[in-house]
Amino acid sequence: MTVPGPVAVALGVSATAVAAGQALHWSLGRAAVPVPAGDEVAVVVLGVPGTNPVLRAVQRWRAALAVETVGRLAARRVVFTGGPTGSGRSEAAELAELACAIGLDPALVVLEERSRTTRENVVHAAGLIGEATTVVLVSDVLHAARARAYWKRQGSPVPALVLADRYRPFDRVGIRTLVTVVELLYRASPIAGRRNGC
Repeated sequence: MTVPGPVAVALGVSATAVAAGQALHWSLGRAAVPVPAGDEVAVVVLGVPGTNPVLRAVQRWRAALAVETVGRLAARRVVFTGGPTGSGRSEAAELAELACAIGLDPALVVLEERSRTTRENVVHAAGLIGEATTVVLVSDVLHAARARAYWKRQGSPVPALVLADRYRPFDRVGIRTLVTVVELLYRASPIAGRRNGC
């Protein structure tokens, strides 16, 4: 059976996007630094708006990853970041609500509700991590790696920075592919340079 040209192109593009997403998440996941035993751990959850069903799914994934990370590393503080969305609620509040609904202790929650970009997530969260010696960044690994680079470039003391997202082959392949495409398009766009960090 002959596959029509447009269909073949669409399938090829989709397969390439999936492969790129898997490869990049695997590569960056391997570079993640293990958390030293006995470290004081703070978890920083990077913001994402829940303005449509797709982004809401990303929010749920990020909230679940935060809960998993807290349980795995016995973190004592979880900083949710992100300012107001179109609904009037902050990204931070939406993420924290989702995380607490699936088991996160509300006593661990700190909200950072001013930031509107990833760079601002990092700048404002840096003052909310307390005495933590390790900060675990919660997002997909591409986004978290960009946030880690921002953190390292700012003037405040830099604790050990760790990526929370652990690569599992074809886990949440749809979301991983989506966030990979979005992140690569952002990095290739003129906006990235003009805004000095989205």
